[in-house]
Amino acid sequence: MIKSSIILAALVALLAPNGARPQGVPECTCSPKAFQFIISLDLDPLCKNNDIEGNTGITNVSTGCFVEAGIPPDKPIFEGLEEEGIKDDEGMIPEELNPDFVVKNVTSSIFKEKNEDGDIITETKQYYGTTLENGDFFFSVSSSLDPSVSLEDQIEKVPYSVEIRLFGYNEEGDLISNIIRWSYDMSCGSDPIQTGDTIGWITVGDLIGPWPQFCPKVPSPSPSYSMSYGKASKTMTKTKAYNSKMGN
Repeated sequence: MIKSSIILAALVALLAPNGARPQGVPECTCSPKAFQFIISLDLDPLCKNNDIEGNTGITNVSTGCFVEAGIPPDKPIFEGLEEEGIKDDEGMIPEELNPDFVVKNVTSSIFKEKNEDGDIITETKQYYGTTLENGDFFFSVSSSLDPSVSLEDQIEKVPYSVEIRLFGYNEEGDLISNIIRWSYDMSCGSDPIQTGDTIGWITVGDLIGPWPQFCPKVPSPSPSYSMSYGKASKTMTKTKAYNSKMGN
């Protein structure tokens, strides 16, 4: 019996493919390292505009607008959301009821990335006071990946999905949110988000592309900019040093 078990174990080892990935570890991750978003409140149809759905490497794309219930204009948005206990899509008036979704500007945003299990691995909340500045960069957790380390050993830095919430007030003083979601299919050589894409209230500006080590056959070299964390330099000066650092 012992001899048979040894022979069986040897056969399994021989038949196992070399370099096989452990279960739950993706072959690739093609998420951009950073996104530049431009607010576009004149897109048509408002809230449902979406031209990223057909991009390679992307799935489960959605966009919609809602009225956030119980948040008056004189209360800080994030404080109000926490007090009301609003989570996910609870406490919202759906767009089927045809409220006024036209906002004057975008005053706040939440940028989230989640892992394969749907747990949040990065969350950035920004309160702008008046309006979101066009050209703001949002950094993906994938920007902190180490290209010399396998994905298996830094899986906590691999985003599987993105959720963006943008907030603004309409003429009636209602807090309106545009909720945008997409997931990555983790395929290699894909181009999930592209400059010029529009979805909901945003147009995608410049991108800092994915790590070529983790996304083989990246379509074109990624632009690089001198930047501080959270926002790109206004001049967007190209730097060879940053290009080298980010592996492009």
